[in-house]
Amino acid sequence: MLASEFRRDGARPFVTWYDDATGARVELSIATTANWAAKIANYLVDEHGMEPGDRVGLDPRLHWITAVLLLGAWTAGAHVDVAAPPTVEIGYDAMGVELSRLVAVQPDQLVMPVVVSDEPALTVAGRTWSHTALADAAHDAATHHEVDATSRVLSTVPFDTTLGLDAGLLMPLAAGGSVVLVSNEDENRFIERLTSERVTHVVRDGQLARVRIAT
Repeated sequence: MLASEFRRDGARPFVTWYDDATGARVELSIATTANWAAKIANYLVDEHGMEPGDRVGLDPRLHWITAVLLLGAWTAGAHVDVAAPPTVEIGYDAMGVELSRLVAVQPDQLVMPVVVSDEPALTVAGRTWSHTALADAAHDAATHHEVDATSRVLSTVPFDTTLGLDAGLLMPLAAGGSVVLVSNEDENRFIERLTSERVTHVVRDGQLARVRIAT
């Protein structure tokens, strides 16, 4: 899905991340996201001997670094288990300095592309999906929630739940849309952010709903 979006329009924004506790804002295009994913995948294969189906743990906090770690692990064909201890121990600074140092020497493109289909890709909340099933489920969920290429989904939910993963990464990627991730949300900025970021869908009270802003 990431490769397809990169070919379609790599320059467009994909992930916008806020930390309301610090005022940080980071925006990643599809191309930048794909570069991070490739570097991380190459690192996992080169430094950890990762093979398709091998288990990877990660810190599921809501952060742009988590998003690219997830995509990098899946690009390497790995099996992400959000309940497992982190495979890569790094600091989650706003600009990704530690992650950059870790993978800087790796190429921006995959050295050895991994073809995966029925290997395990994700385990969350006691359920496991293969790579194929995960992609299919993302497309189905996007259709169900009317998420498309014009959509911007705002999520405040960490990546340790199905809803957090769907809303914060998988559905927007499958549909060709984009995502706004907000850590340590300041609810006083909610309405302003809906307008400034042109949000179309938002997660509230455990549900993903459409947003219609009066003009």
